[in-house]
Amino acid sequence: MPAAELQREEVRNRLLRRVDWRFLLPDPHPERSVCFASGGLAEAVEAISGELLDPVTAGIAGDCDLAVVLDPTSATLREAWAALRPGGSCYAEWHTLPGRGPAGTRRRLQAAGFENVVCYGPRPNPARKVARVWVPLDSTAAVRHFVHSGPSPRSALRRAGRTLRRALWLSHPGARVALPICAIARKPTVDLAQHAPTNDPAPEGLLDMIRSQWSAWGLGEHPEDLGLLLLTGGQRSINKVVALACASSTDAPQVAVKISRTPEAATGLANEARVLAALDDRARGLHIPRLLWCEQRGGLVRLAETALMGQPLLGKLREDSYRELARRATDWQIRLAGAARVQPPRAWRSRLVEPVLAEFTATYGPVIDSILLREAERVLDSLGPLPLVCEQRDFAPWNLLLAPDGELVVLDWESAELEGLPALDLVYFLTYAGFFLDDAFTSRSYGASYRGTFDPATFTGAVASDCLARYLEAVGVGTEALHPLRVLCWMLHARSEYAQFTGDAGGRPTPEVLRRGVFVRLWEEELRHGA
Repeated sequence: MPAAELQREEVRNRLLRRVDWRFLLPDPHPERSVCFASGGLAEAVEAISGELLDPVTAGIAGDCDLAVVLDPTSATLREAWAALRPGGSCYAEWHTLPGRGPAGTRRRLQAAGFENVVCYGPRPNPARKVARVWVPLDSTAAVRHFVHSGPSPRSALRRAGRTLRRALWLSHPGARVALPICAIARKPTVDLAQHAPTNDPAPEGLLDMIRSQWSAWGLGEHPEDLGLLLLTGGQRSINKVVALACASSTDAPQVAVKISRTPEAATGLANEARVLAALDDRARGLHIPRLLWCEQRGGLVRLAETALMGQPLLGKLREDSYRELARRATDWQIRLAGAARVQPPRAWRSRLVEPVLAEFTATYGPVIDSILLREAERVLDSLGPLPLVCEQRDFAPWNLLLAPDGELVVLDWESAELEGLPALDLVYFLTYAGFFLDDAFTSRSYGASYRGTFDPATFTGAVASDCLARYLEAVGVGTEALHPLRVLCWMLHARSEYAQFTGDAGGRPTPEVLRRGVFVRLWEEELRHGA
């Protein structure tokens, strides 16, 4: 496939998500691969491999890192085994039952000489749609978390079917039949003919690493039943993959491993590791993840942190709960800010304002009103001394959970800025909470919703006004700073939207696309009506 075609987000996203199972391998970017399949699966394997060999035409000398098989016969499995180096990995995918569920699958792979077989049930079928979860069918702990999570089906018939499936999967492991059924297996590092070890060490997979570090991370005894529930949701290739480590000794996952799907996403995860390490002492008492381990290899990042559970705040957000939830979000932001010291503009403007203004001008300048841009520069120049606080920079309702004690759990710190500016996170939260209450995502009436959210005469505006006043007083910021901070907020977030537009187009987006941007429209609304 031409390199230019791979730059288009639609193509790149489709290919990379077809092989999300690679994050269950010791190395998600194998150097040499062989694929006993054609079509989309072969294209996807080629996209993640240094070299893809054709099993028909290439002379394969038993030195491949990865072999991929689709609905294989016993003969194909033996060919795949022969193509691999000792310690190499095999991914097998069956769309017809190869036996009696996971047990039959395991027997077939073991008969071909493979070991360390782990069976997964992806949902939905990755050959037809993007799989959002990969369930390890042999792990009761992971299956338990899977069947008890997720939204409840709307129809009574589907709810009844889900209840029955839950009962069967939890009480009878043999009933965990899934189509397709997928398996990860490994070629032994021992020469089976001579019963002697090879010179190649066994590669350490993610599950092996977590198991070996479990006690060192303060999580208790080494768990006997440990499974990785792989979450592969999101809409874009830049979205991360999350592996939840589920142990039978606990009711909920204890470890979440975030993995960057693309090199661009690696920067964010590396930043999250840095921020969480710094916040370990500063944010004690707040429900934020604790950094456990971070590794950067092959342009990708794997980040292990404590897994925090709770009820999604978004599911609780209604008009009758908005005031209380907004109050909790405000209190959380006040606690995160702590006793921040006020700094003059010369201490932060060149780092936090000028680069944002320059990038916004370069990317959106051709499609926005030049008078508004000059007004934005004037407004930003009016900012005086401000306290420097930690900006989470993705403080949206979908990233917040409600813990059992009622406190907020805040996830996803990839974009965070340790020494940032006040109020931006709270403005972001209140804006998006208003969008949900106004159903602006359906009507696309973002401007009207935004005006209402910050108009004290409306219900949402009165709540937002109270929250912002309390926050500004707590951190020592005058109300005159709020307008320029809101202008800056949307210029800052417009950067990520521009990156999405660029990925979709495979290059510079058209003016028509840029004008449709949500954040540039909010920026215009703030300049025209927010003062």
